[in-house]
Amino acid sequence: MGVHGLWELLGVTGRKVEVQALGSRRVAVDASIWIIQFIKAMRQSDGSMQQNAHLLGMFRRICKLLFMKVKPVIVFDGVAPAIKRKTLQARKRVRQRGENQLRKMAEKILLNRLRSEV
Repeated sequence: MGVHGLWELLGVTGRKVEVQALGSRRVAVDASIWIIQFIKAMRQSDGSMQQNAHLLGMFRRICKLLFMKVKPVIVFDGVAPAIKRKTLQARKRVRQRGENQLRKMAEKILLNRLRSEV
C-alpha cells in the first residue's frame, strides 16, 4: 500500500528525528498504518490476535506522544483513488477465487469422506 517510491523521492530532504524533538508540534499520523501494525504485532501468548489490539495500540501511542508534548493529528484515508480502487478490486477477486477453490476442495473432501463411510 502507499505510494511506491515515495521514500526514494523524499529521501534527499528527509531526516530522522527523535520524538522528543517534535515537542509542542503537530504531527500527522496515518491511522491505517498504525492500525495494521497493531493488529499484526500485538499477539497473546498463544499467538492469537490481541482483542482490540488496534484500540489499545492507538491509545498507548497517542498517550506517549501527548506525554512528550507532541500533538498528534490522526488522519484517516478517504475514498480510494481510481488507481487504488482497481488494485483493491483485483485483490478482492483473487481472494474470492481462493475462497471458492477452498470451498470446492472442502466439499470434495467431505463427499469423499461420506462415500468412504457408506
